[in-house]
Amino acid sequence: MSRAFSTSAAKAVERWSGFSREKLSPQWKKAVEKFTMLGGSAEGKLGKIESVEIKTRDEGPVHKSLFNPKDKEDIISIRVQGENGIKTCHVYEDGSGTTKKGGDRA
Repeated sequence: MSRAFSTSAAKAVERWSGFSREKLSPQWKKAVEKFTMLGGSAEGKLGKIESVEIKTRDEGPVHKSLFNPKDKEDIISIRVQGENGIKTCHVYEDGSGTTKKGGDRA
């Protein structure tokens, strides 16, 4: 199942950059792929996904939000370029994510 899941995400995104998703733990890799897959939350918010950049910090890509200090969960920040714009999104461990501070997790 995870192989098909990875294939769907790869088909959904034309270009991956930044921190390698192959270096993410299996749980976080699955979360990022779920958020960016065909029909996923990112596509629903930004249209067809053209590129995804996995952002990273000194401690790595998994961190607490500095943008929204009320949010205490671990996240990965990704910059998503879709046909309807570019947004920095926060992806959570369950594969849900937001496109703005305090936004609904989908």
